[in-house]
Amino acid sequence: MTLGTPTPDPFGPTPPNLTLADLLKQFWADAYGKEVQTAATYSYTWLADQFGHLCLGILANVLATLVAGWVMVEWGLADQLRWETGRWPGLILALIGVSLWEWSAYSSSVKQATGTFPLDTKLLRDNAVIAAVYMALGALLGLAFHVRVGPALLITAAVVVAAVLLAPRWLRQKIIWQKASIPYLFRLADAAPTINQANADALLKFIDDGAPPPNPRQVVIGGPIGSGRTSMASGIGTEFAFKNHKVRYLSLDALLEFAASATPPTTFPDDAGPATISYWRWWQSQVVIIDDVGPLISANPAQGQTNLARFIALLQNDLQPVAAVLGLCHTVWVIGDLRRPTAGALPPATIDAFAKAIADYCGSDDVLVVELGHPPPPPPPPKGAIFRTTRREPHATDVRDVRYVRRS
Repeated sequence: MTLGTPTPDPFGPTPPNLTLADLLKQFWADAYGKEVQTAATYSYTWLADQFGHLCLGILANVLATLVAGWVMVEWGLADQLRWETGRWPGLILALIGVSLWEWSAYSSSVKQATGTFPLDTKLLRDNAVIAAVYMALGALLGLAFHVRVGPALLITAAVVVAAVLLAPRWLRQKIIWQKASIPYLFRLADAAPTINQANADALLKFIDDGAPPPNPRQVVIGGPIGSGRTSMASGIGTEFAFKNHKVRYLSLDALLEFAASATPPTTFPDDAGPATISYWRWWQSQVVIIDDVGPLISANPAQGQTNLARFIALLQNDLQPVAAVLGLCHTVWVIGDLRRPTAGALPPATIDAFAKAIADYCGSDDVLVVELGHPPPPPPPPKGAIFRTTRREPHATDVRDVRYVRRS
């Protein structure tokens, strides 16, 4: 890990502030750079998608124009099939075709949502609309191939201007997310049903209430392997990022390294990440997600109290230099499951004790505890299948709890 040289900027949560110059810099890094030489970014993916949509629109227009021209000749509406014969009916058909395609893709995404968390239908719909718009712009570019040079140049210029003007809003959203260093984009609407509806609503309310300043709060995520702990943490970070909040995802070992080199209140080392991304400074983020807590405090998984004592010592000693920073922002701690699989899930009293330690460390009035259970078992094999399946012992509490734990 490379510890970047910190600047004398004051620590504390601040919202994202991406200027037009920032957008142009990222655009140039994505458009001019090569993904085989540098890390491919989410903004690069979006740009590539839109160029692809433009090309799909061109292809749709060419195909629709040929089909329309052939139909016109067959029906006696044109004397012979020329390159430009069906250009206007072809354009209309292409526009209808790309719109139906994106409507189908949107409907498919809606069906894939698990229903535990509400689907962000507005953003999903807007995303489908902008994709359809770029394909429609491609169809207009296709029309330019069927007209004279003068009109073709005007159509091309209009398409380029429209494509550029539509991009900033979406590029800004992608950049805010990718600068959070979240391992992957994940929406809570796609979360596995390891949390019941009432508890999902409580977590959603926490997200909808916004991010500091003011009112920093803490979340503790626990659950067995396979319960979706990292996905839940990534989902929380993604939801905050898409609501225009500054998020930073860290592993506990990275935070420990930063804390060891920190000299508060002016110097907080950081890892800026790839040059094409430049992560948000964790000490200025509104939401800090701390993953992989369990492995560093569970040398002996059977000794829950020993793990708790080790965790409290870690907070009070190793992480004490950054306590003031973390106390000003939302923090999400992914504790995991600290007991052997045969011993069942992490007992509520134990994870509550960890939550109280975090509340004391951050100076918080309460901590939201999110306990996840095992995902539902896979469906049985079809009748007559020749393979065997291994029977999974039922988990004691497959759907766990969400609650607030207050400081003692």
